Amino acid sequence: MTAYLITDPKFYTNQPSFIISKLHEVFKKHEVNYACLRDKEAKNYEELARAFIFACNEFGVKPILHTFWLDAADLGAYGVHFGTKDFQNIPLAKAKNLFVVASAHSLHEAEEALSLGADLVTISPIFYVENKNKPLGLEKLKEITDKIPHKCIALGGILESSQIQMCKNAGAVGYASIRYFLK
Repeated sequence: MTAYLITDPKFYTNQPSFIISKLHEVFKKHEVNYACLRDKEAKNYEELARAFIFACNEFGVKPILHTFWLDAADLGAYGVHFGTKDFQNIPLAKAKNLFVVASAHSLHEAEEALSLGADLVTISPIFYVENKNKPLGLEKLKEITDKIPHKCIALGGILESSQIQMCKNAGAVGYASIRYFLK
């Protein structure tokens, strides 16, 4: 099952040396296929992205930058992750040969992202996450994965291995999390 780590500045900071150290720690504990640098407010984003990409490459993890598709192409990241407000950039990122992950919260959004060229979609939130929308739940995840097999990664509130298994049973090809990988 595909494992997709997403960073959060609360846990990884915006200090390049710290993010390298923290990613080394996480990658030694967990098998991770993709990692996404999600920090929309870092004043030193390029420096942080370079450190993130370096750490990912050291461990054979495919580095993905959140939203910043031009930076992703210029800095040598594997791909980019778009939120729903940035779907119009999916074809532009694909033209730069970037792997594209898109956030979706419904079947309609997932289908739209895939029709524009996204390689994978995260479906969220599956489980409860404080300050997020009401969880979609496993039944809705299954409805979406039945219509879009092999393209959906479960996201949101995944903290335990048992939840990963439940998402797999619901048809997800992978799982994404911030906090699961910090354990």
